[in-house]
Amino acid sequence: MLEKPKPVWKQNLRYGGNVWLGFFGSFYIDVSPMLGYDVTGKGTVLGVGVPFIYQGQYRQAASIAVGGRVFIRQAVWRSIFLHGEYEYMNANKESFFNKKPGESTRQWGGSPLIGAGFYQGRTRLQKGSFISVLFNTAAPNKGFISPQSLGGPDSPFVIRLGYFF
Repeated sequence: MLEKPKPVWKQNLRYGGNVWLGFFGSFYIDVSPMLGYDVTGKGTVLGVGVPFIYQGQYRQAASIAVGGRVFIRQAVWRSIFLHGEYEYMNANKESFFNKKPGESTRQWGGSPLIGAGFYQGRTRLQKGSFISVLFNTAAPNKGFISPQSLGGPDSPFVIRLGYFF
């Protein structure tokens, strides 16, 4: 029996996400599923994601951060891409550059991020494992401080590891 070809919209669908696991000084897990669509068929992917971050230390209360993100990713050359996103997170107020005083220990805050990355492989298909480095353009005045920061806890640079199918 012959297999039917996939419709174009299914061929342009990308799903996957970011995953991060750490054990250095505390237990840390970031699971961020993402869904994207290649709007041009040539590497311009628009998408959404749902980040979930858990951090826990021995004999200390754990913290959870959840939120959403919208992103655009553009293939530039072979497996290299540019990435822009807006991430909106709910977390402990200590997790933000602009810590708001008040009674609530949690707050919502947004962060515009821009950067670049590359896929393992040499094609513009926007599929496979990837690594990207992003810059939080709102830092140091406002925005979410990512636990995946490069260069310390107050760094505006963020590293992301993930996979797109």
